[in-house]
Amino acid sequence: MQPIDVLDRLLEMSVVGSFTKLGYRARARLEHWEAPSTDLSGQRAVVTGATSGLGRETAEGLVRLGAEVLVTSRDRDRADDAAGEIGAAGPGSAAGLALDTSEPASVMAAVEQIIAGGPLDILIHNAGALSDEYRTNSQDMEVTLASHLAGPYLMTRELRAQLRRGARVLWMSSGGMYTQKLDVDSLEMGAHEYRGAVAYAKAKRAQVELVRHLGARWATQVIMHAMHPGWVDTPGVEQGLPGFRTVMGPLLRSADQGADTMLWLAATGGPGADPGSFWLDRRTRGISYLPFTATEDAERARLVDWLDRVCDEALERLRSDPV
Repeated sequence: MQPIDVLDRLLEMSVVGSFTKLGYRARARLEHWEAPSTDLSGQRAVVTGATSGLGRETAEGLVRLGAEVLVTSRDRDRADDAAGEIGAAGPGSAAGLALDTSEPASVMAAVEQIIAGGPLDILIHNAGALSDEYRTNSQDMEVTLASHLAGPYLMTRELRAQLRRGARVLWMSSGGMYTQKLDVDSLEMGAHEYRGAVAYAKAKRAQVELVRHLGARWATQVIMHAMHPGWVDTPGVEQGLPGFRTVMGPLLRSADQGADTMLWLAATGGPGADPGSFWLDRRTRGISYLPFTATEDAERARLVDWLDRVCDEALERLRSDPV
């Protein structure tokens, strides 16, 4: 093992040293990172939740590499405004797209618009928020689960035929997922038991396990990975975890540091990695460090079956009672 690998292992074991800007700076310096330089001219990308924070940094980076980027937000005007600013990064371009990933009708409307624009090369699932308030969508699904998992899965599934060979499908997860295991039967929390941070971590764990399952099955047509950005000072953290932000504020990563690996994966595909890998700071990481959080392949398959069922039911409801 090389000295740099030993240091990386020590940083990873420390958690704080790994997830904060300390880990980012150490790895970037020791591994001599360079900004991605891949020419993405002519490639189409979708970045969900791209009007601020990690999504915006990712979208701007893709535009700088020449990509044509669809910037999504629940509010179309906000998406258009952000796209105008992001597009100025050039030489690529940006356009706005209305999308609420918690609502199947909104997802399908966005899918139709994306398909109308032609083949897709990059799909980045970044949208979603952490909320302490229990809410459900129009299909009676808890919103955290719907926005982070069910909606993005529906979008990915419906766009599969639109993805060019070698397309990258990437998921912005969270290090918080390490605290939870995948249990499909208890994935959706009810109002009486709801805790925002737990619901968020469950959804993020499910994302990682979904990617581990689909990544291998969709290869080599599609490159699919998940990553977590470390602890980043974003509007979502400020709103959802104000106490954590107060305590950790000086050590939190900037949005561009948190988005670095996502942009790098979008540009390079993560060369040499197994399909469906989980990343932090341009390296693949384990997905379970606590024994009780380990997941078997059978449970991952159950997750996909459950997602297909709820998505099919949502589409059937839309057909019978269109919004």
